[in-house]
Amino acid sequence: MQKLKLALLTILILSISSCGSISEQLSVRTDILKNSKIHSPSGYCKPDLWPLTDWALQELSTAADAEFLDDLEKDVILHLNMARTDPTRYSRDFIEPRIEYFSGTVYRELEELSLITLEGAQAVDECVSDMENTELMNPLVPSECISLAALDHALDLSLTGKTGHIGSDGSVFSTRIERYGQWLISIGEVISYGPTTGREIVIGLLIDDGVADRGHRTSVLNPSFRLVGIAIEEHPAYGNVCVIEFAEDYTCIER
Repeated sequence: MQKLKLALLTILILSISSCGSISEQLSVRTDILKNSKIHSPSGYCKPDLWPLTDWALQELSTAADAEFLDDLEKDVILHLNMARTDPTRYSRDFIEPRIEYFSGTVYRELEELSLITLEGAQAVDECVSDMENTELMNPLVPSECISLAALDHALDLSLTGKTGHIGSDGSVFSTRIERYGQWLISIGEVISYGPTTGREIVIGLLIDDGVADRGHRTSVLNPSFRLVGIAIEEHPAYGNVCVIEFAEDYTCIER
């Protein structure tokens, strides 16, 4: 059987400001994705390979009753909360074991599926070390208004087939967030293309392969963020696109 190759594209934009200024950092994996196509086989992981045994899932599933989110979006928030509330354990359970599946820069969990990386196990090793030195923080709480801002961009990227943080209408993420309310102190946006489980989306952002300053990891593990919005849509080139918005504080516009 011909081996499938899974490539991961993640893009980060992060703004931390009390007066609305925006700093931008883009990391586009064109070296891998230029001639690659995402495949999303349902059997990506063995069912018992990454168990959630002994995690306080009820407490961490802050999106469980969020009717505006689907199951995959809720799964992403669950894994974000697992990583934030116990970074060392999350690293031990889900990230450090990945090292044994590397051969050079190729990650192969199953014989039928390969993930081409830039740094190989080195980035995983560094992520493990970083998370072991990260303080525990509170779980994120989902916001419907912020999720609407994420949905605007996810739908736009799905329709246009493009990547990046600039919408087809010229909007940036702060503009989209401000359509639905007022943010205070800090906001951030990360975008992942390709992975089809909450675990793989979050782990990809945490490992941050090929991104020199590990900006995605910094955003996911930012203790200032309290609220999260998320939307996942199909993407014509990469299988799917997951847009995640973070905010320290936010007031929805009453409609």
